[in-house]
Amino acid sequence: MTPEMRARGVRTFVTVLVVFFALVGVVVATLAWQGRGVRDYAARVAQAALAAKPSPNVGFTRPCGEVVPGPLPAQAQSCEVSLVGGAARVTVGVQGGRSYVIERRP
Repeated sequence: MTPEMRARGVRTFVTVLVVFFALVGVVVATLAWQGRGVRDYAARVAQAALAAKPSPNVGFTRPCGEVVPGPLPAQAQSCEVSLVGGAARVTVGVQGGRSYVIERRP
């Protein structure tokens, strides 16, 4: 094995390693960006549910579409808002079985 062949092998290995970590970074950034949109939507729904000044003695669960009219974010598959004890809890289910839960108190 010549020094040229060894240098080429090291260069190839380093290139593969850099590409791998770059792809992992892109995946993490994409998931973080998608999650932010869903969390912002859940916060809007919680704020709208609390805007009606619900009684702490009343509890119910509704789809988010009844509280904030319009479609769900593209990444969301399901969404429901629960009011218990005057606090709003929004659960948004996304692809892959993950879900985001946002809770707001008046």
